[in-house]
Amino acid sequence: MIRRFIVSRPLSAMTFALAAIVIIFEALQISRGVFHFNPLDRIDSTTLVMIGALMAWGVAALRGRADFQAVAFVIVNSLSFVFAYEMLFKWSFFLAPFRCPMPPAELREFAIQTGIALTVLTGFADGHFSWKKTTTLVMGLFIIGWAIWLLVGFPQLNRQIMFQPVINVHLTHVMVYLINRGTKVLLFLAYGTFFPPLHRTRKEL
Repeated sequence: MIRRFIVSRPLSAMTFALAAIVIIFEALQISRGVFHFNPLDRIDSTTLVMIGALMAWGVAALRGRADFQAVAFVIVNSLSFVFAYEMLFKWSFFLAPFRCPMPPAELREFAIQTGIALTVLTGFADGHFSWKKTTTLVMGLFIIGWAIWLLVGFPQLNRQIMFQPVINVHLTHVMVYLINRGTKVLLFLAYGTFFPPLHRTRKEL
């Protein structure tokens, strides 16, 4: 079965293998207390695990599509997930246009991040992705979580509070980390629900 999968869907097999390597490597790093991947500008290891999980999830869910189609839209989904979070993160520093205008350099990055995040629309346009009830539920939880983060002053892991909190509560470093990672996990799950259900067979697709 594995051999047939590799022969019939080589791109999907390579993508799945890469995803597995990323997940296992970063899980081992986390277990050793290493939470950032320095070669990628100290990206959080949990983010890499989520990217790997989305890749594996997508390859399995899009198994009814052509091999190249499946891998292409797995890449679209993963990139959009990463840059959608980065775009929202940057926007939250400025709350544009409500708080202050973005400096040109920040605005340029924001525009690039927004453009890459919107590539997910191609998956919906081509029928590879769909919005489901579970998507609405998870996305709703994500929005609530992000709103709470903003209401408590958008605290950062370096203990800096970005603006005057509406809800004045003391948050420990661990609590801020959980808010940060929790919102990303919810967005990750929302992006996963864009894929067809895993239990669907090739014939159904």
